[in-house]
Amino acid sequence: MSGKVWISSVLSNHDIGVKQGVRAKFFGHEWNPADLKIPLEPDEVYEASKRHRQGYALQRSEFPEAVAVWDEKRFKKTQEIFTAGPFYAVRGRLAKVLSQFDLGEGGLIPFTVYQADLVTPFPGEFFLLNFGVRKNTILPAESEKVVKFAVAHQTGIQYWKVKSWHENGDVALSTMALDGADLWFEEIIDNKLFLSEQLAQALIEIGMKEVFAMKECRIVGSLP
Repeated sequence: MSGKVWISSVLSNHDIGVKQGVRAKFFGHEWNPADLKIPLEPDEVYEASKRHRQGYALQRSEFPEAVAVWDEKRFKKTQEIFTAGPFYAVRGRLAKVLSQFDLGEGGLIPFTVYQADLVTPFPGEFFLLNFGVRKNTILPAESEKVVKFAVAHQTGIQYWKVKSWHENGDVALSTMALDGADLWFEEIIDNKLFLSEQLAQALIEIGMKEVFAMKECRIVGSLP
C-alpha cells in the first residue's frame, strides 16, 4: 500500500437504495412486498445490517437469499453500487475493480437477482459486498472536523463522527492505516469507509469518485 489513504462517505449517499424497484427475500422468510415503501425487516436481519455497516464480515445466510426486480425502469437507473435490503451490493465495472483488491475477511458474494416473476434471472452478474475489516488507526486529536459522537455504555469506548463538510487532509490516521486490507472501517468512526490509495485511484478511473464521495486523509508519523 502506498503512503496515502482516502475516506469515503458512500454510506451516507442517500441516492443509493432509493426507490430501486426491487424487493428482497431473506432466508427463512417470504419475499418482501413489491412496494416502494421500505419494509420493516426481521429482527435478525436488522441486527446483521448493523454489523454490516460496522465492518464485520457476515455469513452468507445473514444476507438476502435473493432480490427481484419488479420495476425494471427504476432498477436500470441504479448505480453500480446498490442495496439488497439493508445491505450493499455491486455489479459491473465496480465489482470487477473490487475483486482485484484485498477486502480482508469479506469479499464479493455472487447472488441472484430475479425478474418480476421470481424465477427468471435478471441479466448480468451481481455480488453482495461483504465488508470484513476493522482497523484502529484514526487520530481524532490530530484531525479537523472530527467530533465526539457517542460513548458505548457497556465498554466506555468513545466513538467519533466526521463532519459532512470535511476537506482533504482533515482526517488524520497513523501509519498503521497503510498496512493490511484496501477497504476497511475504523473501529471508533461512525458510518465511514476507508480506502487505500490504489483502490481509490481505481475507483476514480471508472468514474466513481463522486458516488463514493472520497476525500484524502493525512498520514501522521514517519513511514518505514
